[in-house]
Amino acid sequence: MDQSTKKKKCVVQCRVSSLKQSHEGESLDDQETSLRRFVESRDIGIVPNNKVWRSALSGRKTHRDDFEEILAYIKAHPGEVDYYVFKCIDRATRAGIGEYDRMKVELAKCGVEMLDLNGVIQPSKNTLEDLGFEYSWSRYSPSEITENVLATNAKQEVTNILTRMMRQEIRLTQQGYRTRRPADGYTNTKIYVEGKKKTIQIPDPERAKYFIAMFELSAQLLPHTEVVERVNAMGYRSQIQNKWNKDHTKIIGRTGGVLLTVKQLQRHIKNTIYAGVLCEKWTHFKPVRAQYPGLVNIEIFNRANKGERIIKENDDGSLDFAKSSFSKTGKIRNKFNELFPYKFVTCSVCGKPFLGSSSKSKSGKRVPYYHCSRKHARVGVPKDILEEHFESYIQNLKFKPEILNALELTFLNKYREREKEIVTASGDIHQNIADLKLEQASKLEALVASRSSVVKEKLEQEIEDLELKIKDARKQRLKIEVTESDIKSFVREAKKIMEHPTKILLNPTDLKVQRTLFGLVFEQMPTYEEILNGTPKLSWIFELSSDFKPTTNQLVSVQKIELSWFLTPQSLFVSF
Repeated sequence: MDQSTKKKKCVVQCRVSSLKQSHEGESLDDQETSLRRFVESRDIGIVPNNKVWRSALSGRKTHRDDFEEILAYIKAHPGEVDYYVFKCIDRATRAGIGEYDRMKVELAKCGVEMLDLNGVIQPSKNTLEDLGFEYSWSRYSPSEITENVLATNAKQEVTNILTRMMRQEIRLTQQGYRTRRPADGYTNTKIYVEGKKKTIQIPDPERAKYFIAMFELSAQLLPHTEVVERVNAMGYRSQIQNKWNKDHTKIIGRTGGVLLTVKQLQRHIKNTIYAGVLCEKWTHFKPVRAQYPGLVNIEIFNRANKGERIIKENDDGSLDFAKSSFSKTGKIRNKFNELFPYKFVTCSVCGKPFLGSSSKSKSGKRVPYYHCSRKHARVGVPKDILEEHFESYIQNLKFKPEILNALELTFLNKYREREKEIVTASGDIHQNIADLKLEQASKLEALVASRSSVVKEKLEQEIEDLELKIKDARKQRLKIEVTESDIKSFVREAKKIMEHPTKILLNPTDLKVQRTLFGLVFEQMPTYEEILNGTPKLSWIFELSSDFKPTTNQLVSVQKIELSWFLTPQSLFVSF
């Protein structure tokens, strides 16, 4: 067949920016229908096998996979393709003149011309055709200027569209509204504010309970491993999400549905959105109060994070993060130094907590001191002396008799308050056990009916896994089901401890816990002089034994010793 009479062939491409656009805007089906009619009217065949390339991805990208796949086909079938057909230039690319020229040159190398549905692109011409010669510079496109303008406009249009959209989304985020998909545990809903529709998050009726439990259990200072076990026993599984193909045009699988892990728990409880606070790039990573309540309040959020991330509410209603305790070297300061467990005792001059450090004496030995010199003459007390007097004072403390009598009633009342929460959590676990049993029964039926050894082996393993999950859930249910007899047993043990409070106050396993306990003992932290005199302001549940004898002279002698030592030229003060 003569080359001039050979039927022309083409490859056809349809493109939209996203899958959402294909459903809500100009669909890929509409484009394909129009392009097929166009090439049919020109008697051009479609290769390969009448196939049309369809893609849902951004035209702003360079070296797109969809175009590279078409180019690879053209190179693999030299001389077979005459045209690369698409609707219009902004459907071919939105990356500007540079990418448009690259596509055009790559196709031209293979002898393929661009052809658009709108008829903008004109066939190239040779200025020396009448003389029978052709050079690289003599061939040009009559529509080149128009094509370049449209390619530039396509790129500029992206800038304009995204600027309008992103500007509004950033503003809404900074105002506390939601502009993205909902966080796990929430669902998005629309509200009207001054006649305008805006998005907020509300608790997911199915999943919110898991995240509330994560925070409340963590706030009770339970180990993260135990929190994870409790939440999984309630039936937690990660969200099921669709897995798409490379072009995001087809669902090829699903992800999620797995148990909570410690790392995932730690990531969740650090997310401020669950306290109703936005903190992200668009807020300049500063906390902004959301226009909707969180699943938990800020106080529970702070307790759950154990001081690692603290949201502070200012007097004017604004939010901030509490400053981290970093030294100038960038290392975290150890606020709870085991060498100085009683640094919360305050200075008699300024009323601020003592500092703890060891200084070098004349003999070259390190001598530990509690000390303070904040805008006043330095006051210091040797570590062993302060701790001796403090512990002597604590040993003379006792609970008031009426407190012991009211303890059981208090715990029972608190149990009544928490009973609903306990029953709800137990019910969630019970429902999860029922669901697991139902799934197990279904797999047992499949096992009996199956004749394949491979399938049977897999089903047996799944049944065993389900049995382990059921046993774990039962254990967690037993842990949280507190009865009145449990309360009474606990009260008996508590009374034994309360008769000897020094056992828990002076033998801490955790300095943070000890500091909290002393916060319950004193209305305000005592000065060293008050410890010596026996005059600290105790909380209403404690009283001082009549056997306590104040040592009022000790304070003067200690200060004199410390000041004379501090003024020694050879001494060197080193802070911890």
